[in-house]
Amino acid sequence: MPATTHIDPTLQKELLALYKEIMWLAARPKVTPSMARAWYTHVVAERLKRRIRHFSGKVSLAAASDPSAILRLEHQSRIQTKLTALVEAHRQLDKPNPEEFIRLLLKWENVHIVTLSENYAAMRHDGDYRKAKIKLLSWRSIPKETRLILWARMLRGKVANAREFSQPA
Repeated sequence: MPATTHIDPTLQKELLALYKEIMWLAARPKVTPSMARAWYTHVVAERLKRRIRHFSGKVSLAAASDPSAILRLEHQSRIQTKLTALVEAHRQLDKPNPEEFIRLLLKWENVHIVTLSENYAAMRHDGDYRKAKIKLLSWRSIPKETRLILWARMLRGKVANAREFSQPA
């Protein structure tokens, strides 16, 4: 995971501005930490995802078995829950901590490819893939033809590291 001091300076500035916006929202009357976090997950993430979201190299068995199914890029680290808790914790700080926010955001912007039903199962089981009955496969263990389909549907233009998975070795 890149340290915040080693990311592109333009991206660093954008993430710092994002932190300030979220914390400004969180300080407003009648704005919950979840509402402030939603500024990122439901508004700003679309603009940033191609630069900060990374594919883990893991695909569920169900998704690999039927790449034409409805699929999702699933944040296995429960990004919405964790960011909400982080915003709540930062509201209590005497001094802002944007470095922690940026470091954790970059860490949590990591995704697997799963089916829609598995995505909901993972949510119901708080990210516990065993309880959600989700079996993960490594990218290279999936047949080349399936990887090509998954790459075109789920990775190209959607994650920062898509190129790493584009060559069907």
